[in-house]
Amino acid sequence: MEAKKLGLFIASLRKEKQITQAELAKRLNVTDKAVSRWERGLGFPDINTLEPLADSLGISLSELLKCEKNNEANKTSDNTDLGILASIAIAKNQRNKVIKKVFFGFSCSIVGLCAVLYAVYLFINGSWTIMFGNNGATTTFISGKIGVLPPAIILGVGSVLLLIGIYNLTHSFNTDK
Repeated sequence: MEAKKLGLFIASLRKEKQITQAELAKRLNVTDKAVSRWERGLGFPDINTLEPLADSLGISLSELLKCEKNNEANKTSDNTDLGILASIAIAKNQRNKVIKKVFFGFSCSIVGLCAVLYAVYLFINGSWTIMFGNNGATTTFISGKIGVLPPAIILGVGSVLLLIGIYNLTHSFNTDK
């Protein structure tokens, strides 16, 4: 599908229905500038707006994607539209999976990096302090020397989380999996 051809088709149907770009944009929850870009052939509608766009223009989804109206002799069944809708649903599902994978990877990376930095801090400082109270006479301080094992465990866990996060971020756009 060519952007120019789709744009001319959308513009002709919109004008045929006597709808302004602003009215069409309002129906689709997009800006009138977006509609203008489509009609000038400078871009395509988002996959989420294809079905509402076809409904707003009074055509089927397959007609919109073919950029031509079906005449009575060339009427196709609704199976084509169902196939297109199924494809759109699959694309939305895949996009949601990618978003979740990116979020998971980003979260693991942040938590892992914080754990690694905290382990480095513990290695350098060698002690820890916990304060209970409000800095008054009843404040309780607990402090102690820390061995090598706790920071090493934190460093190991943090490194694993950081690697998992980086792996997920670098492989999140691989659609084969």
